[in-house]
Order: sequence, then structure tokens, then C-alpha cells
Amino acid sequence: MKKLLVHICCAPDALYFLERLREDNPDSDLIGFFYDPNIHPYEEYKLRFVETKRACDKLGIKLIEGEYDVEDWLKSVKGLEKEPERGKRCSVCFDFRLERSAKLAKDLGCDTLTTTLLMSPKKRFDQLKESGQKTAERYGINFLAVNYRKGGGTQEMFRLTRENEIYQQDYCGCIYGLFRQKGEDSVWDLFSSKGRRPGSKEELWFIKEVRTIAQRLGLPVKEYEFPFLGWHLLEGGVWIKGKAIPSLVKPYSQSIRGKVRTDVERVVGDTLYLNKQFVRIELVDKLEDKPLEEFKGYTHPTFVVERKYEKDLLENRIDATLKSEFREEKSSVLLAGDMNAKDLLGIPADTLQDGTGVSLEQVTDILNKNLQNITNGDLAIVLLGAHSLGRIGQRFFEDITSREINLVYSYRDLSTAL
Repeated sequence: MKKLLVHICCAPDALYFLERLREDNPDSDLIGFFYDPNIHPYEEYKLRFVETKRACDKLGIKLIEGEYDVEDWLKSVKGLEKEPERGKRCSVCFDFRLERSAKLAKDLGCDTLTTTLLMSPKKRFDQLKESGQKTAERYGINFLAVNYRKGGGTQEMFRLTRENEIYQQDYCGCIYGLFRQKGEDSVWDLFSSKGRRPGSKEELWFIKEVRTIAQRLGLPVKEYEFPFLGWHLLEGGVWIKGKAIPSLVKPYSQSIRGKVRTDVERVVGDTLYLNKQFVRIELVDKLEDKPLEEFKGYTHPTFVVERKYEKDLLENRIDATLKSEFREEKSSVLLAGDMNAKDLLGIPADTLQDGTGVSLEQVTDILNKNLQNITNGDLAIVLLGAHSLGRIGQRFFEDITSREINLVYSYRDLSTAL
């Protein structure tokens, strides 16, 4: 049987392209090659790869992951940073990726090379064809330039992407395309916190990885996307006489203008209310990051401090600074198992601000250990996005399904329920 190497850029372009390619080449063994060091940042690369892995799983196509040699890619396009999309930088990028693909095709004994980039409505077909043909010729193999966009192909590609709940990226991939296509908003694609914060690429990657694992176990899956008010802490702190007091910032705390110097105005229970800019300090016995149980709607700048500092806080002036951002964002809930299962077990998909959360290995272990119960319909696993910001994912899932999640695991201990 002939072997055909398919360079794959992303899952949306791949799914329909690979289906058509297999139909048109029934005597060829298709091998997928994900080689895309142009994709930036790395979190975006991981997200696109896991979805490509899922698309290839669905079609039963072997997938090889190439190197993420982003430094070499950046060197190859040096001087072309300001080129427009579909310009010279794209040609060099195609040459770079198809060169590596052609070499692998030759090493694997493939006589033909093609790329799913040919499916992308954002790319010039003639530009790709020229790059592919000249590269393949150097290695003594054929380049297959098929245009599956025609005849409703692009519309079918979008339909399959929606039907299979595939992540649909909103920029081509490279850092220069990101800046050009998204402008000032591109900073949020590059913003990275510790762990998997709600609405982040890291959180979505985690959900998609768990979905892939569940599907490989033969479990039914369903993903539910929802919008929410996101919150990002940029910086924050509390000082007394120039000495920093260990503290955490409570989610949905708004920014403080500059650095405020203030005093305690009143004390209500464990909360100190300061006399400027709505600042509050909540006293706890042990400083430990915790999820927000409920977002009540108000946004006082709120710090969490250990009780042992109470006397110092009451007797001295307090300096505080806080910068945060509120954004319209999206997250997801993943159901693995039957919606009508007897019991629903919730697992947070995100992490706390300090990075604490459930690992992929732990979720995999839960799926494997409970596989029989899930298969029998006695149990279903619900992976909850944006859970640390007031149980948003759980509330959304319970609202749209009228099902109550029986138990939700803790961020720190899987034997403990929240």
C-alpha cells in the first residue's frame, strides 16, 4: 500500500480534509504529521495539538508530533515581521514546515506529501501549491495540491468543527499574525498565570485532554461552553511600615488607584473595613488559597491575611496596592458518561491562584477506576470549568441540565468534597 504523509496545521482544517483525502485515495495509508513551531504561545500550540490528536483518533489515522523548534522558526522569518498575512513571511513559513515534512515523508518511505493548510480559507492556495511542489521535488516525492474548499467544502469544514465540538482558533498561529489580527487584545493570548486559571488556554487544554482520554476509553462525551465574567490579578500587596504582610487577594477584587495609605475604619466579625477605596481585609487562621464559594456582585478590593497580624493592622497605617482586570470570557463543562447516570461526580478543571488543582494523571486514574460504573450508567464525571470563581461551571451545568452534581472534589485532596 502507498503511504501519504499529511502535514497537519490544526483540527478544523484537518477533519474534512482528511475525510476527503481518504475517500479519494483508498489505496494509500495516511500518516498525519503535526509540525507547527510557528504557533505561539506554546499553550496555543498544545491546545491545537490535542484537538488534532482527537480528530485523528476519530478517523483512525496515525499522528506524529514534530519538534516545537520555535527558535529556528523565528530565525527563518527574521526581517519579515511586518509582512502582511499571505505575504512573504507566510511563504517562508510554508517552506519551513513543508521542508521538515518532506524529509520525514522521505524517511518513512512515503511517495506523496500534502498539507491541510490547503483547506484554510485564510491561506493562498497558489502560494501553498508552489511551496509544496518545489519542496517535494527536492526530495523526489510528489506534492498533492487538492482544493477541497470548492463545492461547499469550507462550509462542511465549519459544520464538522461545530458538530465535533472542536476548538476553533481565532488567529492563524504565529506571534506576528496574532498581533496583526487581534491588536491590543493579543496581550491576553500571551498572558499566563500559574496553573490553569478560569477561561485560560491552559484550562481549555486540560478539558480537551480529558475529553480525548475519555473518548479513547469508549465513553460518551459532551462539552458545554458558557460565557462568564473573568477576573485576572496582575499585582497586589499589603504593607505596614514598609514591611510586606503575607496576603492573598480575593477573586473579583477591583483595582486600587495607585498605592493607597489607609486605616481601619471598623471591624465586623473577621473583616476589617478600611477608610479608603473600599479596601477590606479578611482575617483567617491559616493563609491558604481557597475557591470563591459565591460571587455576590460587589467588588471591594479584598485581601486575606492571617489573624496573627490583626494587632499590627489595627494599630498602624496600612499601605495597599492592587491591579486586576475584568473580562468577558468563556469556559466549558465536560460530561464523560451518560447524562442520566445515577450519580454525577464533579472535578474542577481550573486551579486556584497558587496553581493548586487536580492533575491530568489524577483524572485519568478516576476515569479508569470508575470505568465500569460509568459504562453501566451508575456514574458520570463532570469536569467543571471556572469552578474557583464561585462554582460558575457547576451552576451553569445544573441550570441547563436540571441535574444536581452529587459530589465535587476538592482542589487539594481528591478524598475531600467541596
